[in-house]
Amino acid sequence: MALTDNVTSISAILTKLPQQRIAQAVSALLLIYIAFMAAKITWLVVPQQPMINDVTATRYASQQNKSGENFNVPALQALNLFGQYNKQTSEEVVVQITDAPETRLQLTLSGLVASDNVETAAAIIENKGKQETYGIGDIIKDTRASLEQVLIDRVIIKQSGRLETLMLDGADYNQTAQSVSNREQNKKANKKQNNKASVVDQRANKVLSKNAQQLRANLQNDPGKITDYLRISPARKEGIIVGYRLSAGKKSEFFKLSGLKSGDIAVQMNGHDLLAPLEAAQAMSALKTERDISLLVERKNDLIEILFSID
Repeated sequence: MALTDNVTSISAILTKLPQQRIAQAVSALLLIYIAFMAAKITWLVVPQQPMINDVTATRYASQQNKSGENFNVPALQALNLFGQYNKQTSEEVVVQITDAPETRLQLTLSGLVASDNVETAAAIIENKGKQETYGIGDIIKDTRASLEQVLIDRVIIKQSGRLETLMLDGADYNQTAQSVSNREQNKKANKKQNNKASVVDQRANKVLSKNAQQLRANLQNDPGKITDYLRISPARKEGIIVGYRLSAGKKSEFFKLSGLKSGDIAVQMNGHDLLAPLEAAQAMSALKTERDISLLVERKNDLIEILFSID
């Protein structure tokens, strides 16, 4: 009986409530719930990028900067984590060859222009009575040998992969080979003095100076061109070289204008003894650089000093 009275009382109260507003409120709650569930399902299906708020990002950047200040870069490089870097230089090192045995080829080294520069080094080699000028890498005519290196008193040739030495005619193979870069810097204090020599002064000869100037220009471009103007061969007395016999080349004008005669034996140039390989190289350098040239020759047992200028 009491239960029935309570139910009747509750029903009376509910009847008095505004039914329309309650229905609207319940509908709104249902819509919010449905929207929440839809959003949750969407988040589960579509992956989202992690978001970092500004405070966290700023704190992370600050930590990175602080750690970078204490980072030891040289220490890390010293670990060689990716191997050690070996720097290659572009400079080519020219190895001086000194232990090549003497060649058995029937060749005569009549003259040479020693140089560490492969473009200017040259040698005058005679084979079967014919003189030719060769540069580095050239094949010697009528042989399979090539010119490999030009030193002060010898050249190195390669034949069938074997390195051999061809000595300047009259030079001693047992003497230490020297290149231009390590030749003696100290000049001999005493030069040969020949007060009895006759002097032929051609320094006022303008035509000769012009020809000498052309000779110098050709020598600067190609030292081997000297054979176009002069033919050179060792001169011997009782088996000993006493100088270098001169004769005209195919361009004979310079030879004639200078006052030289075929068979003259050159012994000195600008005070340099042509019999000493080191001084002979210095004499060739003088021919390419100095203005006044003094050439001492022996002619029928007489000494003649020929002077000419290169303007």
